[in-house]
Amino acid sequence: MAGWEEWLCRNDEVFSLLQELRIRGCPKLIKSIPKHLPSLKKLGIANCEKLECFLPMTPSICELQLKKCNALQLEPLPCGLQELEIGGSNMNDSILEQMLQHCTHLDKLTISGCSNIKSLPEDGVSITLKKLRIEQCKAFDHSKIFLYTSLESLEIKDTKCGQLESFLLGSFPILKHVDISRCEELKFISATLEGSHHQHLTCLNSLEIWWCQNLSSLQIEDGLSVTNLTRLWLVGCPSLKSLPEQTHSIFPSLEALRIYGCPEIERVPKEGLPFKLKAFTIGSSDKLIGSLIRKKEWSLYTLPSLTYLLIGGSEVEMECFPDEHLLPSSLETLWLSQLPNLKSLEYKGFQHLTSLSRLLIDSCPKLQSMPPNMLPPSLSRLCISNCPLLEERCEKEKGKDWANISHIPVIEIGGEVMMKKGQ
Repeated sequence: MAGWEEWLCRNDEVFSLLQELRIRGCPKLIKSIPKHLPSLKKLGIANCEKLECFLPMTPSICELQLKKCNALQLEPLPCGLQELEIGGSNMNDSILEQMLQHCTHLDKLTISGCSNIKSLPEDGVSITLKKLRIEQCKAFDHSKIFLYTSLESLEIKDTKCGQLESFLLGSFPILKHVDISRCEELKFISATLEGSHHQHLTCLNSLEIWWCQNLSSLQIEDGLSVTNLTRLWLVGCPSLKSLPEQTHSIFPSLEALRIYGCPEIERVPKEGLPFKLKAFTIGSSDKLIGSLIRKKEWSLYTLPSLTYLLIGGSEVEMECFPDEHLLPSSLETLWLSQLPNLKSLEYKGFQHLTSLSRLLIDSCPKLQSMPPNMLPPSLSRLCISNCPLLEERCEKEKGKDWANISHIPVIEIGGEVMMKKGQ
Protein backbone atom coordinates (compact mmCIF):
# COMPACT_ATOMS: atom_id res chain seq x y z
CA MET A 1 0.00 0.00 0.00
CA ALA A 2 2.75 2.40 -1.00
CA GLY A 3 0.23 5.00 -2.24
CA TRP A 4 -2.05 5.05 0.83
CA GLU A 5 -2.29 8.58 2.22
CA GLU A 6 -5.23 8.74 4.61
CA TRP A 7 -7.20 6.35 6.82
CA LEU A 8 -10.86 7.47 6.70
CA CYS A 9 -12.86 6.07 9.58
CA ARG A 10 -16.37 7.48 10.05
CA ASN A 11 -17.37 5.31 13.00
CA ASP A 12 -15.15 5.13 16.09
CA GLU A 13 -16.80 1.87 17.18
CA VAL A 14 -16.00 -0.10 14.02
CA PHE A 15 -12.75 -1.54 15.43
CA SER A 16 -13.85 -1.99 19.03
CA LEU A 17 -12.89 -5.70 19.03
CA LEU A 18 -9.60 -5.36 17.12
CA GLN A 19 -6.75 -6.95 19.10
CA GLU A 20 -3.80 -6.70 16.67
CA LEU A 21 -2.91 -3.97 14.16
CA ARG A 22 0.13 -3.92 11.84
CA ILE A 23 0.85 -1.04 9.43
CA ARG A 24 3.93 -1.51 7.25
CA GLY A 25 5.41 0.09 4.16
CA CYS A 26 3.06 3.06 3.82
CA PRO A 27 5.45 5.97 3.18
CA LYS A 28 2.69 8.41 2.13
CA LEU A 29 0.33 7.74 5.03
CA ILE A 30 -0.02 11.05 6.90
CA LYS A 31 -3.40 11.33 8.55
CA SER A 32 -4.24 9.71 11.87
CA ILE A 33 -5.18 6.09 12.39
CA PRO A 34 -8.26 5.05 14.44
CA LYS A 35 -8.02 6.14 18.06
CA HIS A 36 -10.82 4.08 19.60
CA LEU A 37 -9.28 0.62 19.84
CA PRO A 38 -10.28 -0.54 23.33
CA SER A 39 -9.33 -4.20 22.75
CA LEU A 40 -5.97 -3.56 21.07
CA LYS A 41 -3.18 -5.75 22.46
CA LYS A 42 -0.51 -5.66 19.74
CA LEU A 43 0.47 -2.68 17.59
CA GLY A 44 3.20 -2.53 14.95
CA ILE A 45 4.05 0.43 12.71
CA ALA A 46 6.99 0.21 10.30
CA ASN A 47 8.26 2.32 7.40
CA CYS A 48 5.58 5.00 7.76
CA GLU A 49 7.85 8.00 8.07
CA LYS A 50 5.19 10.68 7.47
CA LEU A 51 2.61 9.39 9.93
CA GLU A 52 2.18 12.23 12.47
CA CYS A 53 -0.58 11.04 14.78
CA PHE A 54 -0.53 10.00 18.44
CA LEU A 55 -0.43 6.29 19.04
CA PRO A 56 -3.75 4.62 19.90
CA MET A 57 -2.90 3.52 23.42
CA THR A 58 -5.25 1.41 25.52
CA PRO A 59 -4.79 -0.23 28.94
CA SER A 60 -4.85 -3.66 27.27
CA ILE A 61 -1.92 -3.08 24.90
CA CYS A 62 1.01 -5.36 25.71
CA GLU A 63 3.23 -5.35 22.57
CA LEU A 64 4.42 -2.31 20.62
CA GLN A 65 6.77 -2.21 17.60
CA LEU A 66 7.93 1.07 16.04
CA LYS A 67 10.31 1.10 13.06
CA LYS A 68 11.15 4.08 10.86
CA CYS A 69 8.18 6.18 11.86
CA ASN A 70 9.89 9.28 13.18
CA ALA A 71 6.94 11.65 12.76
CA LEU A 72 4.82 9.85 15.35
CA GLN A 73 3.97 11.89 18.42
CA LEU A 74 5.11 9.85 21.39
CA GLU A 75 4.02 10.04 24.99
CA PRO A 76 4.42 7.89 28.12
CA LEU A 77 3.38 4.34 27.38
CA PRO A 78 0.79 2.47 29.48
CA CYS A 79 2.04 0.59 32.51
CA GLY A 80 0.77 -2.73 31.15
CA LEU A 81 3.13 -2.75 28.17
CA GLN A 82 5.23 -5.94 28.20
CA GLU A 83 7.23 -5.82 24.94
CA LEU A 84 8.67 -2.77 23.15
CA GLU A 85 10.74 -2.74 19.95
CA ILE A 86 12.19 0.48 18.52
CA GLY A 87 14.06 0.44 15.21
CA GLY A 88 15.61 2.98 12.85
CA SER A 89 14.36 5.88 14.90
CA ASN A 90 15.78 9.34 15.64
CA MET A 91 14.52 8.99 19.20
CA ASN A 92 16.96 10.22 21.85
CA ASP A 93 17.66 9.32 25.48
CA SER A 94 15.21 11.77 27.00
CA ILE A 95 12.32 10.67 24.77
CA LEU A 96 13.04 7.03 25.57
CA GLU A 97 13.12 7.75 29.29
CA GLN A 98 9.83 9.65 29.05
CA MET A 99 8.18 6.80 27.16
CA LEU A 100 9.27 4.21 29.68
CA GLN A 101 8.59 6.06 32.89
CA HIS A 102 5.31 4.24 33.58
CA CYS A 103 6.23 0.83 32.07
CA THR A 104 6.46 -1.05 35.32
CA HIS A 105 5.61 -4.39 33.67
CA LEU A 106 7.98 -4.19 30.69
CA ASP A 107 9.64 -7.58 30.16
CA LYS A 108 11.31 -7.21 26.75
CA LEU A 109 13.03 -4.19 25.19
CA THR A 110 14.67 -4.13 21.72
CA ILE A 111 16.51 -1.08 20.37
CA SER A 112 17.86 -1.39 16.83
CA GLY A 113 19.51 1.16 14.54
CA CYS A 114 18.87 4.17 16.79
CA SER A 115 21.97 6.35 16.50
CA ASN A 116 20.70 9.03 18.88
CA ILE A 117 20.03 6.68 21.79
CA LYS A 118 23.27 6.56 23.77
CA SER A 119 22.25 4.79 26.99
CA LEU A 120 19.40 3.26 28.93
CA PRO A 121 17.52 5.07 31.72
CA GLU A 122 19.15 4.53 35.09
CA ASP A 123 15.87 3.58 36.69
CA GLY A 124 12.26 2.97 35.80
CA VAL A 125 12.29 -0.40 34.03
CA SER A 126 15.36 -1.91 35.64
CA ILE A 127 13.34 -3.76 38.30
CA THR A 128 11.31 -5.94 35.90
CA LEU A 129 13.09 -6.00 32.52
CA LYS A 130 13.92 -9.61 31.57
CA LYS A 131 15.02 -9.46 27.93
CA LEU A 132 17.20 -6.75 26.38
CA ARG A 133 18.48 -6.53 22.81
CA ILE A 134 20.71 -3.70 21.58
CA GLU A 135 21.63 -3.80 17.89
CA GLN A 136 23.40 -1.41 15.48
CA CYS A 137 23.43 1.50 17.90
CA LYS A 138 26.86 2.90 17.12
CA ALA A 139 26.97 5.57 19.86
CA PHE A 140 25.55 3.40 22.62
CA ASP A 141 27.29 3.33 26.01
CA HIS A 142 26.70 -0.10 27.50
CA SER A 143 27.89 0.68 31.02
CA LYS A 144 24.35 1.24 32.34
CA ILE A 145 23.27 -2.21 31.22
CA PHE A 146 24.93 -3.58 34.35
CA LEU A 147 22.28 -1.74 36.42
CA TYR A 148 19.61 -4.01 34.98
CA THR A 149 20.15 -6.92 37.32
CA SER A 150 16.77 -8.52 36.56
CA LEU A 151 17.85 -9.50 33.03
CA GLU A 152 17.43 -13.12 31.96
CA SER A 153 18.42 -12.61 28.31
CA LEU A 154 20.91 -10.10 26.89
CA GLU A 155 21.84 -9.59 23.23
CA ILE A 156 24.35 -6.96 22.12
CA LYS A 157 24.97 -6.93 18.38
CA ASP A 158 26.98 -4.89 15.90
CA THR A 159 27.95 -1.96 18.13
CA LYS A 160 31.18 -0.26 19.09
CA CYS A 161 30.38 -1.18 22.70
CA GLY A 162 31.62 2.11 24.14
CA GLN A 163 33.41 1.24 27.37
CA LEU A 164 32.47 -2.42 27.24
CA GLU A 165 35.97 -3.91 27.17
CA SER A 166 35.10 -6.48 29.80
CA PHE A 167 31.78 -8.25 30.20
CA LEU A 168 31.17 -9.28 33.83
CA LEU A 169 28.95 -12.36 33.96
CA GLY A 170 28.52 -12.06 37.71
CA SER A 171 26.70 -8.73 37.38
CA PHE A 172 23.45 -10.45 36.44
CA PRO A 173 22.25 -12.91 39.12
CA ILE A 174 19.50 -14.56 37.03
CA LEU A 175 20.92 -14.19 33.52
CA LYS A 176 20.21 -17.26 31.36
CA HIS A 177 21.24 -16.27 27.83
CA VAL A 178 24.04 -14.02 26.55
CA ASP A 179 24.59 -13.28 22.85
CA ILE A 180 27.32 -10.77 21.97
CA SER A 181 28.09 -10.13 18.30
CA ARG A 182 30.46 -7.78 16.45
CA CYS A 183 31.50 -5.76 19.49
CA GLU A 184 34.84 -4.29 18.45
CA GLU A 185 36.02 -3.16 21.88
CA LEU A 186 35.24 -6.31 23.84
CA LYS A 187 38.46 -7.91 25.13
CA PHE A 188 37.50 -10.01 28.15
CA ILE A 189 34.57 -12.03 29.38
CA SER A 190 35.06 -12.64 33.06
CA ALA A 191 33.47 -14.20 36.11
CA THR A 192 34.93 -13.74 39.58
CA LEU A 193 33.88 -14.42 43.14
CA GLU A 194 34.71 -10.90 44.26
CA GLY A 195 31.59 -9.02 45.24
CA SER A 196 29.31 -11.86 44.21
CA HIS A 197 28.21 -15.34 45.19
CA HIS A 198 28.22 -18.73 43.52
CA GLN A 199 24.50 -18.48 42.84
CA HIS A 200 25.12 -15.53 40.52
CA LEU A 201 26.15 -17.96 37.79
CA THR A 202 23.86 -20.90 38.36
CA CYS A 203 21.20 -19.62 35.94
CA LEU A 204 23.37 -19.05 32.85
CA ASN A 205 22.72 -21.78 30.26
CA SER A 206 23.79 -20.20 26.94
CA LEU A 207 26.81 -18.05 26.06
CA GLU A 208 27.33 -17.05 22.41
CA ILE A 209 30.15 -14.79 21.22
CA TRP A 210 30.18 -13.92 17.51
CA TRP A 211 32.78 -11.97 15.49
CA CYS A 212 34.43 -10.08 18.33
CA GLN A 213 37.85 -9.54 16.81
CA ASN A 214 39.59 -8.25 19.96
CA LEU A 215 38.28 -10.79 22.44
CA SER A 216 41.40 -12.36 23.91
CA SER A 217 40.25 -14.46 26.86
CA LEU A 218 37.51 -16.03 28.91
CA GLN A 219 38.52 -15.33 32.50
CA ILE A 220 36.83 -17.65 34.97
CA GLU A 221 38.23 -17.48 38.50
CA ASP A 222 39.57 -20.71 39.99
CA GLY A 223 36.95 -22.48 42.05
CA LEU A 224 34.04 -20.88 40.23
CA SER A 225 31.68 -23.10 38.24
CA VAL A 226 29.08 -22.02 35.71
CA THR A 227 27.03 -25.00 36.70
CA ASN A 228 24.13 -24.93 34.23
CA LEU A 229 25.79 -23.68 31.04
CA THR A 230 24.77 -26.10 28.29
CA ARG A 231 25.77 -24.14 25.15
CA LEU A 232 29.02 -22.27 24.43
CA TRP A 233 29.60 -20.78 20.96
CA LEU A 234 32.82 -18.99 20.06
CA VAL A 235 32.65 -17.83 16.44
CA GLY A 236 34.97 -15.45 14.59
CA CYS A 237 37.22 -14.48 17.50
CA PRO A 238 40.71 -14.33 15.93
CA SER A 239 42.42 -12.97 19.09
CA LEU A 240 41.09 -15.67 21.43
CA LYS A 241 44.03 -17.88 22.38
CA SER A 242 42.54 -20.59 24.59
CA LEU A 243 39.62 -22.03 26.46
CA PRO A 244 39.65 -21.84 30.27
CA GLU A 245 42.17 -24.40 31.53
CA GLN A 246 39.60 -26.10 33.76
CA THR A 247 36.85 -26.18 31.15
CA HIS A 248 35.63 -29.62 32.23
CA SER A 249 34.96 -28.42 35.80
CA ILE A 250 34.01 -24.79 35.04
CA PHE A 251 31.29 -25.89 32.61
CA PRO A 252 30.24 -29.30 34.01
CA SER A 253 26.86 -29.29 32.21
CA LEU A 254 28.10 -28.22 28.78
CA GLU A 255 26.34 -30.12 26.00
CA ALA A 256 27.05 -28.06 22.84
CA LEU A 257 30.42 -26.48 22.01
CA ARG A 258 31.11 -24.59 18.78
CA ILE A 259 34.56 -23.18 17.98
CA TYR A 260 34.66 -21.57 14.56
CA GLY A 261 37.06 -18.99 13.15
CA CYS A 262 39.33 -18.96 16.20
CA PRO A 263 42.74 -19.61 14.59
CA GLU A 264 44.84 -18.94 17.72
CA ILE A 265 43.29 -21.64 19.89
CA GLU A 266 45.86 -24.43 19.75
CA ARG A 267 44.36 -27.20 21.84
CA VAL A 268 41.68 -28.27 24.24
CA PRO A 269 42.57 -28.04 27.95
CA LYS A 270 44.80 -30.81 29.32
CA GLU A 271 42.00 -32.10 31.54
CA GLY A 272 39.81 -32.58 28.48
CA LEU A 273 36.33 -31.47 27.53
CA PRO A 274 33.21 -31.56 29.73
CA PHE A 275 31.94 -35.07 30.34
CA LYS A 276 28.35 -34.32 29.22
CA LEU A 277 29.29 -32.85 25.83
CA LYS A 278 26.88 -34.01 23.11
CA ALA A 279 27.65 -31.80 20.09
CA PHE A 280 31.06 -30.44 19.08
CA THR A 281 31.70 -28.22 16.04
CA ILE A 282 35.22 -27.16 15.02
CA GLY A 283 35.76 -25.01 11.94
CA SER A 284 38.29 -22.60 10.45
CA SER A 285 40.62 -23.14 13.39
CA ASP A 286 43.66 -24.83 11.89
CA LYS A 287 45.77 -25.07 15.03
CA LEU A 288 42.98 -26.74 16.97
CA ILE A 289 42.08 -29.11 14.14
CA GLY A 290 45.77 -29.90 13.65
CA SER A 291 46.06 -30.93 17.28
CA LEU A 292 43.00 -33.14 16.85
CA ILE A 293 44.55 -34.89 13.85
CA ARG A 294 47.71 -35.51 15.85
CA LYS A 295 45.67 -36.55 18.90
CA LYS A 296 47.64 -34.19 21.17
CA GLU A 297 45.90 -34.09 24.54
CA TRP A 298 42.55 -34.98 22.95
CA SER A 299 40.23 -37.44 24.60
CA LEU A 300 37.07 -37.42 22.51
CA TYR A 301 36.83 -41.19 22.88
CA THR A 302 36.25 -40.73 26.63
CA LEU A 303 33.10 -38.62 26.12
CA PRO A 304 30.18 -41.04 26.59
CA SER A 305 27.49 -38.57 25.45
CA LEU A 306 29.10 -37.17 22.29
CA THR A 307 26.71 -37.84 19.42
CA TYR A 308 27.50 -35.05 16.91
CA LEU A 309 30.88 -33.95 15.53
CA LEU A 310 31.54 -31.50 12.69
CA ILE A 311 35.06 -30.74 11.50
CA GLY A 312 35.53 -28.30 8.65
CA GLY A 313 37.07 -25.28 7.03
CA SER A 314 40.69 -26.33 7.49
CA GLU A 315 43.79 -26.29 5.28
CA VAL A 316 45.56 -28.75 7.60
CA GLU A 317 47.34 -31.56 5.79
CA MET A 318 45.63 -34.85 6.59
CA GLU A 319 46.33 -38.03 4.73
CA CYS A 320 43.51 -39.85 6.46
CA PHE A 321 40.88 -39.46 9.14
CA PRO A 322 39.96 -40.58 11.77
CA ASP A 323 42.67 -42.44 13.61
CA GLU A 324 41.71 -45.61 15.41
CA HIS A 325 39.92 -44.95 18.72
CA LEU A 326 39.96 -41.18 18.22
CA LEU A 327 36.17 -40.94 18.24
CA PRO A 328 33.75 -42.33 20.86
CA SER A 329 31.42 -45.22 20.12
CA SER A 330 28.47 -43.00 21.08
CA LEU A 331 28.90 -40.85 17.92
CA GLU A 332 25.76 -40.75 15.76
CA THR A 333 26.57 -37.97 13.25
CA LEU A 334 29.96 -37.21 11.70
CA TRP A 335 30.24 -34.27 9.29
CA LEU A 336 33.46 -33.58 7.38
CA SER A 337 33.25 -30.26 5.50
CA GLN A 338 35.63 -28.11 3.46
CA LEU A 339 38.76 -30.16 4.07
CA PRO A 340 40.71 -29.67 0.81
CA ASN A 341 43.66 -31.80 1.94
CA LEU A 342 41.78 -34.84 3.22
CA LYS A 343 42.77 -37.78 1.02
CA SER A 344 41.30 -40.90 2.59
CA LEU A 345 39.10 -42.26 5.36
CA GLU A 346 40.74 -44.60 7.85
CA TYR A 347 38.64 -47.74 8.05
CA LYS A 348 40.01 -48.65 11.48
CA GLY A 349 38.67 -45.35 12.82
CA PHE A 350 35.11 -46.41 11.92
CA GLN A 351 35.12 -50.00 13.14
CA HIS A 352 34.05 -49.22 16.70
CA LEU A 353 31.50 -46.49 15.81
CA THR A 354 28.57 -48.80 16.45
CA SER A 355 26.08 -45.92 16.90
CA LEU A 356 26.97 -43.96 13.75
CA SER A 357 23.81 -43.31 11.71
CA ARG A 358 24.75 -40.30 9.56
CA LEU A 359 27.95 -39.58 7.64
CA LEU A 360 28.09 -36.29 5.75
CA ILE A 361 31.03 -35.35 3.52
CA ASP A 362 31.20 -32.16 1.49
CA SER A 363 33.85 -30.08 -0.27
CA CYS A 364 36.71 -32.55 0.13
CA PRO A 365 38.10 -32.52 -3.45
CA LYS A 366 41.03 -34.88 -2.81
CA LEU A 367 38.97 -37.56 -1.07
CA GLN A 368 38.61 -40.36 -3.59
CA SER A 369 37.45 -43.69 -2.22
CA MET A 370 35.42 -45.70 0.25
CA PRO A 371 37.50 -48.62 1.49
CA PRO A 372 35.62 -51.95 1.66
CA ASN A 373 34.03 -52.97 4.96
CA MET A 374 34.73 -49.55 6.40
CA LEU A 375 31.32 -48.26 7.38
CA PRO A 376 29.46 -49.65 10.41
CA PRO A 377 26.13 -51.45 9.86
CA SER A 378 24.34 -48.82 11.98
CA LEU A 379 24.83 -46.22 9.21
CA SER A 380 21.46 -45.25 7.76
CA ARG A 381 22.32 -42.12 5.76
CA LEU A 382 25.34 -41.16 3.64
CA CYS A 383 25.57 -37.72 2.02
CA ILE A 384 28.37 -36.75 -0.39
CA SER A 385 28.58 -33.38 -2.17
CA ASN A 386 31.25 -31.30 -3.91
CA CYS A 387 33.68 -34.22 -3.81
CA PRO A 388 34.14 -34.96 -7.52
CA LEU A 389 36.58 -37.88 -7.16
CA LEU A 390 34.51 -39.60 -4.48
CA GLU A 391 31.21 -38.94 -6.26
CA GLU A 392 32.49 -40.61 -9.41
CA ARG A 393 33.56 -43.74 -7.53
CA CYS A 394 30.23 -43.89 -5.66
CA GLU A 395 28.03 -43.46 -8.72
CA LYS A 396 25.00 -45.75 -8.53
CA GLU A 397 25.55 -49.17 -10.12
CA LYS A 398 28.61 -47.88 -12.02
CA GLY A 399 31.12 -46.52 -9.52
CA LYS A 400 33.97 -48.67 -8.24
CA ASP A 401 32.88 -48.08 -4.64
CA TRP A 402 29.15 -48.53 -5.15
CA ALA A 403 29.29 -52.06 -3.74
CA ASN A 404 30.83 -50.69 -0.54
CA ILE A 405 27.90 -48.33 0.16
CA SER A 406 24.89 -49.85 -1.60
CA HIS A 407 23.64 -51.46 1.61
CA ILE A 408 23.03 -48.03 3.24
CA PRO A 409 19.26 -47.24 3.32
CA VAL A 410 19.53 -43.58 2.24
CA ILE A 411 22.33 -42.30 0.00
CA GLU A 412 22.60 -38.75 -1.31
CA ILE A 413 25.28 -38.03 -3.88
CA GLY A 414 25.60 -34.67 -5.59
CA GLY A 415 22.08 -33.71 -4.56
CA GLU A 416 20.47 -36.93 -5.87
CA VAL A 417 18.79 -38.99 -3.17
CA MET A 418 18.65 -42.76 -3.49
CA MET A 419 16.66 -44.93 -1.10
CA LYS A 420 16.41 -48.67 -0.70
CA LYS A 421 13.02 -50.27 -1.16
CA GLY A 422 10.89 -50.24 1.94
CA GLN A 423 12.40 -47.04 3.28
